[in-house]
Amino acid sequence: MKAKGKNVQEVVESEEEEDDNDGDMSVDFEDEASDGEGASEDEEEEDDDAASDNDSVATPLQHPDDMASDVGSDAESEVDDEEEEKRKAFFAPEEKTDEATANGTKRSFQDFNLSRPILRGLAAVNFSNPTPIQQKAIPVALLGKDIVGSAVTGSGKTAAFVVPILERLLFRPRKVPTSRVAILMPTRELAVQCYNVATKLATYTDVTFCQLVGGFSLREQENILKRRPDVIIATPGRFIDHMRNSASFTVDTLEILVLDEADRMLEDGFADELNEILTTIPKSRQTMLFSATMTDTVDKLIRVGLNRPVRLMVDAKKNTAVTLVQEFVRLRPGREDKRLGYLLHLCKQVYTGRVIVFFRQKREAHRVRIIFGLLGLKATELHGSMSQDQRIKSVESFRDGKADYLLATDLASRGLDIKGVETVINYEAPQSHEIYVHRVGRTARAGRSGRACTIAAEPDRKVVKAAVKAGKTQGAKIVSRVVELAVADEWAAKAEDLSGEIDAVLDEEKLERQLSQAEMQVTKGENLIKHHDEIKSRPKRTWFETEKEKRVQQKISAAELNGPGTKKDKVKLSNKDKKRLDDARMRHEGGFGRKKSKSEREDSGAGKKPVKGKGKGKGKGRK
Repeated sequence: MKAKGKNVQEVVESEEEEDDNDGDMSVDFEDEASDGEGASEDEEEEDDDAASDNDSVATPLQHPDDMASDVGSDAESEVDDEEEEKRKAFFAPEEKTDEATANGTKRSFQDFNLSRPILRGLAAVNFSNPTPIQQKAIPVALLGKDIVGSAVTGSGKTAAFVVPILERLLFRPRKVPTSRVAILMPTRELAVQCYNVATKLATYTDVTFCQLVGGFSLREQENILKRRPDVIIATPGRFIDHMRNSASFTVDTLEILVLDEADRMLEDGFADELNEILTTIPKSRQTMLFSATMTDTVDKLIRVGLNRPVRLMVDAKKNTAVTLVQEFVRLRPGREDKRLGYLLHLCKQVYTGRVIVFFRQKREAHRVRIIFGLLGLKATELHGSMSQDQRIKSVESFRDGKADYLLATDLASRGLDIKGVETVINYEAPQSHEIYVHRVGRTARAGRSGRACTIAAEPDRKVVKAAVKAGKTQGAKIVSRVVELAVADEWAAKAEDLSGEIDAVLDEEKLERQLSQAEMQVTKGENLIKHHDEIKSRPKRTWFETEKEKRVQQKISAAELNGPGTKKDKVKLSNKDKKRLDDARMRHEGGFGRKKSKSEREDSGAGKKPVKGKGKGKGKGRK
């Protein structure tokens, strides 16, 4: 197919021939995905003929790593007899569906015999007909059964568990206010979003809600907990904090537990927190797990304490929306350092609005945001180094159209629902196909169309191949985009020319952070002096994890999302750096580790004056 423009060429589906081009060419991803799947001889001959027409492109061959990954994927898809027996014993029998559901006929929410206040709330948010996951989950949840549910991103999983919860709470005893439901989310943004959806659906009911997430006032959350809200929507860390330290909060009355994005919650990064919660709350509860890439491995699910759960798999695992066009830009070996040039070209000339760009590292996302600003692109960022207020403002700015680009890490890849997102760009392919599904699921939601573009280099082969293979299986549209070398180099050079201005901005931001921290310390000192008696009279807070343990868990979570760290992560700290970190940790935990005054040093040294030299501070002197 001939290119319509000089800089960009699209090749749709593998049946169309690729044109000669000196730029980076995406070798047919569709053909790669079909390798090793028993293709016929005629198909192989067609592939060879198509490749021979492209003198500048070598015939695509199977990569040894991909051959190994094929074997692994087949082994995973084939469940052995032992695992199958475990599943039969663990899961409840499949629920029989009525004719309306089996034939795909759209039912209305009235068919579930929901109360009038619930139906009014659904109508207020323009929910007319239930989605497939809602059709299956709502009747089962109303019966009080445990659920393991999976559905494609953007299919309405939040309403699938909120609606039956509200219906059941309408008939709760009202004499004594009691917290009965806990909904746990892996990220703050997802918890805030779920809180907003749930409160809108409960507009015409008397059900009360509370959100417990980091970044907001502990005191305000404690005051709300004193009123015993019916539903608590929280992140695991803040939930445990209140569970341990808030006298007004008790979990003994919880009757329903929901884990949204449950596959993420079951990973090692959340294992300790989840175990702490599950061993504290009542065992006689209804438990519901939902995710777009929900695992059905029994060994992982057993620790959640499910009681014969009903498995509701509406879509095949790891599926994307059918209305999503998946596009790939292939970088030749040695071109990885020009990746930014490709991104700038795409954002300047191809996708100019309502775009989310995903990065593996928050440092890279911040740097690109500065570059976008210098080039006149309205962008905002979203990652873990930002305060909660900054994160909320960033999302709202993009949601309201004040910014055309949202530059985010995988913090925003799960569950975040922003209407009108037209394109998702992966600056680098994620480490796994599961994360890819969650990232591209930010567009093409609720039946709307969307496009996902991935800038893929050689290390990204496995994820790209898995995405293409899954896309072909479900009949999705797969597109290869070609970008000329000169165009990418030109934009990369422009970014390089801005390095001086970028460094100046970073230095200015560093200075502002230092001033802000100094002001915070001054304010903290003033409060300690002014409210000394009150602060000292408070009971000491206990922590689930020490700072060291928390950092270890953060590294585990980062490795799960972004892969193993680089060599820089393994560099040993100097003694000076170790001492500085230890002092900071001690100051944070117990107010220790501060620098001693001269009189204190003299007292601790029993009158001995420190001797200058290498032994300073260790009681050693020169002989």
